[in-house]
Amino acid sequence: MQDIKKQLIKDLIIRNKIVTLDEIKTYIQNNVTMTIMRKLNELSYLSSYSHRGKYYTLGTIPKFSNQGLWSYQSVYFSKYGTLKNTCCQLINISQAGYSVKELDQILQVSVRLPVLNLFKEGKLFRAPFGGEDVCFSSNKQIMKQQSIIRESQYTNKVFTVGKLSTQVITDELKAAIILFYSTLNEKQRRLYAGLEAIKIGYGGDKLIAQLFNINQETVSKGRQELVSGDFEKQGVRKPGSGRPGIKKNARHNTSNRKTT
Repeated sequence: MQDIKKQLIKDLIIRNKIVTLDEIKTYIQNNVTMTIMRKLNELSYLSSYSHRGKYYTLGTIPKFSNQGLWSYQSVYFSKYGTLKNTCCQLINISQAGYSVKELDQILQVSVRLPVLNLFKEGKLFRAPFGGEDVCFSSNKQIMKQQSIIRESQYTNKVFTVGKLSTQVITDELKAAIILFYSTLNEKQRRLYAGLEAIKIGYGGDKLIAQLFNINQETVSKGRQELVSGDFEKQGVRKPGSGRPGIKKNARHNTSNRKTT
């Protein structure tokens, strides 16, 4: 037998997009909150992260933005659920972290308390930038990449690589360069940093050290090793090494060899 109350709730939400608990109670003529919440669970509902979660919708209704957000009549929803979870997810996937002010603008609500709770729980990292605290991922590798890009945004430095020597490189490219750098071993990182410093020329050691958040002397050492060629080339055979070549006529000579 079809669940009439559940169908009524579904019809109401589809028609209105968003509804409150009181509106549902009036429409289905049932004042039992637990019963209504059970029906909403069966319908895979979402509650708003604004207005203290007062509004409900169905998971199939929102058309979420690239950041996973959707609003209807100034009521805000997130595919991540609660405001706290949404703040955590947005910080983790951001390129340069977010300040509380930036998150307020994105989410259109105050995030001070959920961000504070996330920090206390160790789910984000905070650091001062440009006179305000910026929130970064608690993952150390992601946090390092985010903080480097954030610093470049504040200092407005021009980072140049190769043929792009006259252009300001985008944050996306910086993130890709840093991600590639993180996959290398210690020697490869030093040599790669030295290579990029060579491409830049004067002042390259300092810029590359800032980009990768490493000691400037490490960049200088990698650059000098590349210029001089004085480093161990693992995996490259020395001239004359390896299996000796087979003479072209060896087989022919063997076949013509006289037997005794």
